[in-house]
Formats: sequence, C-alpha cells, structure tokens
Amino acid sequence: MLKISHLQKHYRGFSLDCSMEVQPGMITGLIGRNGSGKSTTFKALLGLIHPDGGEIEVFGKKAEELKPEDKQKLGVVFADSGFSMYLTAAGVANIMKSIYPDFDREKFLQQCRRFNLPTDKKIKEFSTGMKAKFKVLVALSHKAELLILDEPTAGLDHKGRDLVLEQVAAYQKENGTTVLLVSHSMEDIARVAKTVL
Repeated sequence: MLKISHLQKHYRGFSLDCSMEVQPGMITGLIGRNGSGKSTTFKALLGLIHPDGGEIEVFGKKAEELKPEDKQKLGVVFADSGFSMYLTAAGVANIMKSIYPDFDREKFLQQCRRFNLPTDKKIKEFSTGMKAKFKVLVALSHKAELLILDEPTAGLDHKGRDLVLEQVAAYQKENGTTVLLVSHSMEDIARVAKTVL
C-alpha cells in the first residue's frame, strides 16, 4: 500500500533518511519525537516538497506518477495545516462535495454535530481541540483507501482523544482502510495500531 525506501531530505541542521512499509487493510502506528522528520516524510509523499533521494510508492505506483484520481483515495491530517480559517464546516462540505465523488455531505455534517462542531461558525473561531476533530472528520469523509494521520489528537483532552481514536478505528474496520497513524504518544498508537514502526 505504502512503501518508502531511503527517502532523503536535507535542510540546514536536519537530515532525513527514512524507510518503511505499510501493509494494506490495517492500522500502523509510526512513533517519533517532534522534529524527527515525520511530517517531512508525508509532505514528500504528497508531492508538497521534493525529496533529495530515495523512492516512495503508493498504491503500487511511484509517488510522482500518482494521478488526481489516485490522490482522491488519500485522506490526510497534518498537525500544522488545514482549511482557510474563514470557511465554515458547511462551506468545507460544499468544497469537498465538488472534489470527491464519494463525499457524503449530510453524513459529514451529521458527524460534525456528533462531535459538537457548529456547521455555521468560521473555523477560525474553533478551539484548538475543535480544529483537530474537524480535520479528522474531513479525512474520514470521502472513503479514502489510505489515511495518513499526523498527530490527529494534538490539542485534544482525554475525552476528545478517545472519541477521535474510536472514530478512526471504526472507520478502518467498516471500510478496510489502511491507516498510518503518526504520533509522539505511545498511548494513542497502542490503543488502535496493529503494527508499530
């Protein structure tokens, strides 16, 4: 499903050399301290940065050969990125509907209400925890075959973390989705992951 072979990226004061393989149909945990290169790895995977060496394969294709329809099969949460803060949840739902054919707008808005997220309030007015929940719901909303969740519980209290992890585990079980859960928290990974890298 996902194979990374000696991915290299060099910045001043930082060098990454990463290899890993994620098997299909399971939740795999990747644990690492902050600043170890986890986010850099996934930005390279998504073509957001250009690697200095190595290979990335997703769905059996080299990352640079992925077509738009392949990328639609990815669901992603980055700890340090998201939607425009001036959009509402309902506005994001409209955008997602236009991008992803399998996006279920009503189910998404229903899940927002379940997570106590207002659908008519601008995202910039959300708390840190509300933003974290919202990003996860977006990633789970379009039947992705591969979920890459980078610190999805960051900023959440214990109850919020439990809710998000339960949602991810239920989604994976229902859809047979491959999940790569990236965290510095062994507790989060131990709760849902079958394999730890």
